[in-house]
Amino acid sequence: MDSALARSIADSPVLGQLSEADRTHLLTYSAERTFAQGSALFLRGQPATAFYLVLSGTVGLTTAGDGTCSNVLDIVGPGHLVGEEAVLDCGRHATSAYALLPVTAVAIQAEPFFAHLQDRFEVVQAMMAGAAARLRGLIHEITELKLQSTTRRLAGYLVRLAGGQRGRVHIVLPCEKQFLAERLGMKPESLSRAFAKLRAQGVHSGRLDDVDIDDMEVLRRFWQSDTESGTDPSWED
Repeated sequence: MDSALARSIADSPVLGQLSEADRTHLLTYSAERTFAQGSALFLRGQPATAFYLVLSGTVGLTTAGDGTCSNVLDIVGPGHLVGEEAVLDCGRHATSAYALLPVTAVAIQAEPFFAHLQDRFEVVQAMMAGAAARLRGLIHEITELKLQSTTRRLAGYLVRLAGGQRGRVHIVLPCEKQFLAERLGMKPESLSRAFAKLRAQGVHSGRLDDVDIDDMEVLRRFWQSDTESGTDPSWED
């Protein structure tokens, strides 16, 4: 048994709910796979023959089904499952999943997994709850996108990415900025302008994926404020 793979599965919020014996059995029909940047884990409309536990890298979920990564709806990182919602109903993938950065993931075969879970309702329930929570989060963020300027959208994303960190924070963006712009519902040039405007709030971004924030509380207050330096918070080019 691959001990590193076993630990990754045990650390998963959902798969970790399986007993050690069940996790050992799961490894018999799972395999670690790598995906080059830009390659697809699965495509929209394909039968859901497997789902994935992301170990490293970043996966973009998109409605594009033509073999190109565009219109990114969500960005998923290590520890998260992708494609599990289609497996639960033995259906087809509703989105495509692409490696925005090189990805290593555990591919878990759908058919034996589904059979394995017939009498393990608590794990099925956890998977359904996780998928539902992700959908609720997306709906909430989409609603925010319609109400906030590009600058405040970016501020909110950075706040969420930093989690509970305080004070001075260094963040590495999970994907190239063009995909982040799609995720936030803006053009790449609008994202550049948003980063430039956030310098006044202590946000410093280089050409690559590094972002330094002088004080998370300053950025958090800006994101949660009702005004944006005298501009209309609902509209911005």
